[in-house]
Amino acid sequence: MKVFRPSLLIRIAALSTIVVASPAYAQKSAPPAAAAASSTCEIDQGKPQSIARATLSLTRAQAAMKSGDPTKDLKDIVTQLTAPGYKNENPVGRAFLLGSAYVFLLDRPGIVAVMPRGAVGITTNPTAPIDLFAAADSAITVVEQSSPACATYMAPFRQQKAWLTVTNGAINALNANQLDSAEVFARRSLTLDRKSPYAYSVLASVAKTRKNYPMMLEYSKQTLVAAGSDSSYADIRDRTNYDIAATMTLRAQDATGAEKKALAREAINGWLPLLLSRDDVQGTQAVQNIAKMYIAAGDSTQIGKIYAPMIAEPQNYSEGALLQAGVLASQFKRPDDAALLFNGVVSRNPYQRDGLSNLAASYIQAGENDKVAPIIDKLVALDPNNPDNWLLYAFNYVGLLKHTKDVKRSKMYNDSLVYYNNKSEKMPVKVGFTEFTRNAEGTVLAGTIENRSATPKSYTLAVDFLGSKGEVLFSQVANVGPVAPKASQAFSIKSPKTGVAGYRYKPII
Repeated sequence: MKVFRPSLLIRIAALSTIVVASPAYAQKSAPPAAAAASSTCEIDQGKPQSIARATLSLTRAQAAMKSGDPTKDLKDIVTQLTAPGYKNENPVGRAFLLGSAYVFLLDRPGIVAVMPRGAVGITTNPTAPIDLFAAADSAITVVEQSSPACATYMAPFRQQKAWLTVTNGAINALNANQLDSAEVFARRSLTLDRKSPYAYSVLASVAKTRKNYPMMLEYSKQTLVAAGSDSSYADIRDRTNYDIAATMTLRAQDATGAEKKALAREAINGWLPLLLSRDDVQGTQAVQNIAKMYIAAGDSTQIGKIYAPMIAEPQNYSEGALLQAGVLASQFKRPDDAALLFNGVVSRNPYQRDGLSNLAASYIQAGENDKVAPIIDKLVALDPNNPDNWLLYAFNYVGLLKHTKDVKRSKMYNDSLVYYNNKSEKMPVKVGFTEFTRNAEGTVLAGTIENRSATPKSYTLAVDFLGSKGEVLFSQVANVGPVAPKASQAFSIKSPKTGVAGYRYKPII
């Protein structure tokens, strides 16, 4: 008897562009909340006189940003604070004003990252180039190093529109496979902000595409360090962990001998964090690949370690991971373990048809036939036109026959076995499913309808999509046909609605 193998759509999404920049029209009197909660970033903007004048120019520039052109005032700040012979009596105040001017200039039309010094207001050696990203970074660093509070206070300055533009540019170039441009933009992004994970992630992907795996792994580690435990970086953290593990797996598969075993063990460690991913695809892939790597490492006897914690605490794992772990246990002839894993799925989601069918099959294989019928009853209520589901009844009666010596019961079991076997074989139409995707984008259900009769037929598949408590969230119909005799035709139902736990359809006669 075959055990169902869950088929999940594997989609590793491209990096998403960032759509919001942190506002940084900061003033000494209004520090960020984090700084205010501990200590204040003290920046003297009133003396000497040159600093006071530059502060006035910054105030005018900030006002002009809303409805005018601040370029002249921003350049005036640069001119005043870089004048020949300028006495730097207030280095922190000067750096704050210059850093602000450089960051805001980068947002102005006609201002590019590298341009002549004179174009931004510097009168000495005016034709020499200035890198405004590097100049802004140097100035902001002076302020940050003046106190821990100032390091917090200046953080938003690093993520202004200039940073946002080059970071999005790096992501968009990567998604368009423009690797050289992606790398240039990513390095510019890092010039201004080395604590954000996005640029490191882009550089890791560039290195991976170029098959520079050591560099890819190094940038991936930097991505994870930058992402930390911040929940807003959960997607990029999961993607990075996935890429690290997948790359280690590829390297292990291409290696031989002792190197193959060593790389396989590294790959196992790479996949382990993804076992806990709430994403079905990543959890499924983690189980599959850890199993492959144990085999590659010559440690197939350790495969039970993959799912032992899942049996103990199934609530910590995704449905996809539990399903795949159950399939793995079945493949290694451990039906009792498989039943525990599939039960973890259906206990959480009673409308998970793959979990139900696998649970019934596992109980049959384990000889626990008294538990099977209620499971199949639930399954056929959801999926009535699948002959394989009805065949499970027949398999169960085979098991019941083995465990009884009662003549009357034997006849009843045998009659039921024949009945359900015939029902399965003679069912005139078969509904099969190839995809059930649920994510933030909506719900997709796809499959085929097979006409097992001798004449062309058209079919109406009426599907109810169910919530976690069995309530009908919405219903949709797929009209399929005409389908030729002994042939199949595909269907697909798509909805932007989310929150779906399972589905059922009305029997097709």
